[in-house]
Amino acid sequence: MSEQSFPQGGIVVGTLCYTFDAASVLLLKRNRPPQQGKWSPPGGKLELGEAPEECVIREMQEETGLQIAQPVLRAIVTVFDQHWPIHWLLFIFRADHFTGDLRQSDEGELRWIPLEQLSEYDRPYGDRVHWPHIIGDKAGIWRGKFTYHTPHTLIDERTFTC
Repeated sequence: MSEQSFPQGGIVVGTLCYTFDAASVLLLKRNRPPQQGKWSPPGGKLELGEAPEECVIREMQEETGLQIAQPVLRAIVTVFDQHWPIHWLLFIFRADHFTGDLRQSDEGELRWIPLEQLSEYDRPYGDRVHWPHIIGDKAGIWRGKFTYHTPHTLIDERTFTC
């Protein structure tokens, strides 16, 4: 995916979904920018007229073959990369209920990763920051902003509270 694949100077709204199965989480080793080569939850961009909840259900079906039920919004993250320039607004969900059979994706390798082995996988910085709120039972929606000079050079981060 080239820089021209994203709207230059625009805002891209998307969803990500951490899906859990017993003591594992489903992650995708991204084969395209941004964060190429890193492990993150599956997801994608909202389509015109789509709500984030509709998007996350559709994207999980398209990318994994799984039909998630009752996704719970756990975080809203803003990611701005000055190099591209691109501004992501990401709605991050957690799903503990799903049906279907996992199938591999063109987006990258999918893998159920045991939670005790998660630290062995290279993940985007922001994912590691909001992870405690995704996995925990804290009330509310975690909100943060990450500003990069390139996808791997963090220059600022903020957390917002009520």
